[in-house]
Amino acid sequence: MMDFSQLAVSIDTQRNGGVVMIRPHIENPTPLTLQYRMTVRQSSAAGNSTINQQGDIHNGTPSSSIRLSLPAGATCQVHLEVFQNETLVKEIENACEG
Repeated sequence: MMDFSQLAVSIDTQRNGGVVMIRPHIENPTPLTLQYRMTVRQSSAAGNSTINQQGDIHNGTPSSSIRLSLPAGATCQVHLEVFQNETLVKEIENACEG
């Protein structure tokens, strides 16, 4: 397995009014392709919802994003897991503040 000590994993969020764009992001000194699973949980007065996304993520390049309508008063949490050959490398969790 590679040395992942310099791997930076982040969740990029951008908010525009009631819409939030959520995208996983990795940075590493050497080119790298890993797999990811991202779960977005939203809670509002209307109830709870969950969105799951998975795929490949490449060092320094934009990956697929999730576009989420987030009404006033709603909260959102993002959980991101990054893998190499099904071995968990890093995981983070953030609120959907953008």
